[in-house]
Amino acid sequence: MEENKQDELRKETHHKVIERLQRSLPEGWHAESEEGKENTIVLFHGQQRDGGIHVKLDPLFAKVEQHESDKEQWIEEFVEKVILIAHEATQNHTVRGSETKLYPVLRHPSFIKENHRNMVWREHTAETIVLYALDLESSYTLITRDMLKEAELTEDELHEAALNNLARLESTPKRDKVGDNVFYFFTEPDSYSASRALNQDLLSWMRQKINGKMGIALPHQDVLIVADLADAKGAYMLAQIAVDFSMRGNIPISPIPFMYTEDGLEPYMVMRNPKSRHKYPSHGGRKKRPPER
Repeated sequence: MEENKQDELRKETHHKVIERLQRSLPEGWHAESEEGKENTIVLFHGQQRDGGIHVKLDPLFAKVEQHESDKEQWIEEFVEKVILIAHEATQNHTVRGSETKLYPVLRHPSFIKENHRNMVWREHTAETIVLYALDLESSYTLITRDMLKEAELTEDELHEAALNNLARLESTPKRDKVGDNVFYFFTEPDSYSASRALNQDLLSWMRQKINGKMGIALPHQDVLIVADLADAKGAYMLAQIAVDFSMRGNIPISPIPFMYTEDGLEPYMVMRNPKSRHKYPSHGGRKKRPPER
């Protein structure tokens, strides 16, 4: 797409999102463009002007640019998601008594540095951190330190409960083979597909199926990719898939792939550029579009 046309399409999409949100947000809420950033809108409640909820438009831009003929559908789905964010933000959610609904979620470390310092989180890799979600069936809310204190739970207790609940989720991958390289896609419709990288039993089970090196990609919330890498070309393909998928996901995590080792997940960069490339369709869950708060 030409750069000028891309800019015009993004401006049009941004304007339509703001316009529809102003008409459809719950009472007391309003949306504004973030100054100097066409890829971000901010939700404010009442007279609030400190902080607000920042919503990135990049995933929507990527979809609209790839399928411009479907842009109205993508915009409507995005607006519905944002309305859900606003609705859930005004609800009072408690952790105590809801321990079976706690799950871990992965995010890039920048997620905490930008606007969410009060969230409960722990380190995972150089490219990822672990946060925790209280599942609300149609969405979820991220656990804050205030919520944890109110529930009288420690961070270790929260972590253990979340991992136990994660281990009970169904995990059935789709398989695709390119040459001697095999790719497994976990795309369950529960919003915790990428989180399955925290299930050590699942990773050990996958390791037994793999003959070459074991690659992992966590491009966005709704997909975990495990690869049986037979050669350098396979490692390059996994790197390209991670980048492509991270641009299409509603909640991106990391465009950088990992190698699975005894010490955990190690990020790697591919410098060479093989001529052959393999295109993959978009994979990802569609059930939930959770609030980022």
